[in-house]
Parts: sequence; C-alpha cells; structure tokens
Amino acid sequence: MMGTALFFVFAAVTLAAAVLVITSRSVVYSALFLILSFLGVAGLFILQGAEFLGAVQILLYAGSIVVMFVFVVMMVNLKEPLVQQWTAFRSVGAYLLGGLMLVELFWIAGRARGWLSAPSSGIETGEGHVEMLGKVIFREHILPFELLSLVLLTAIFGLLVIGRRK
Repeated sequence: MMGTALFFVFAAVTLAAAVLVITSRSVVYSALFLILSFLGVAGLFILQGAEFLGAVQILLYAGSIVVMFVFVVMMVNLKEPLVQQWTAFRSVGAYLLGGLMLVELFWIAGRARGWLSAPSSGIETGEGHVEMLGKVIFREHILPFELLSLVLLTAIFGLLVIGRRK
C-alpha cells in the first residue's frame, strides 16, 4: 500500500515538473524543474527495484546534464526572453503534431501490453543486475560503448576550443 502511494507521489511530481519545464518563462527555472523531474524518475526507478538506474539517473541526468544545460544558458547570456508570434498555422500544426504523438503513444502502449509483465531476467544465482549490465555492455556492446566515449571526448574538446576563443 505504501509503495503504491509513493508511486503516485513520484509520478505526480514527475509529471507536474515536466509540465512546468515546458511552461516556465525563465530558462533557469526550467532547468530547476527539469532536475525535479529527473529526481522523480529516479524515485520511480528505485521503487521498481532498479537502484542502479535510479543512481545513474541522479548522477548523470540531474547532475551532469542539467549543469551543462545551465552552463550553456549562462554562456549564451539571454537578456530578455525570446518571444515568437504564433500564427494560426503554427498553432494548428502544433496541436496536430501533439495529437499524433499522443495517438502513437497509446498505440505503442497497447501493443506493448505483453512486454510490461515481469519477464524472467536470466540472472544466474548470486549475480546482480549491475554485474549482468556490465557483462552485456563490456562483452556484447563494447564497440558502441567505446564509440560513444570517443564522441563525448570530441564534444569536450569542442567545448574547450569554443570556450578559449572568447
């Protein structure tokens, strides 16, 4: 009973923060609401027994990504909010695209109903989820993992070059 109540609390916090990210006029407030949304998702992961994913969610997203986002916002130095005039064509297009995405979401959720049941994890006795994740990443997917590290390293060097110019 307590787990269900906590699930609804974390889900409500996550959804409310996500809506506030979109509707907030200040970019800094949007970043803070994004952190709150990421923390809510981490709470949902922890409730489902995926503590490692919850910790990664907090460290990676709520920590690193949002700090980088705020750093970019401070570098751009927005003095006044950008206001765009919404024409009727843009509004209708936005509503149609949003409706299409909602229909697609329900379609995918309807087809995935069998996938949402708890599958057998295939974990050997005495082996945890983190060990299994490490085996999968470093044995089966080592090339994409190393390519991703090279892409991130290139991005860091690019940021250093851009930062040094100014």
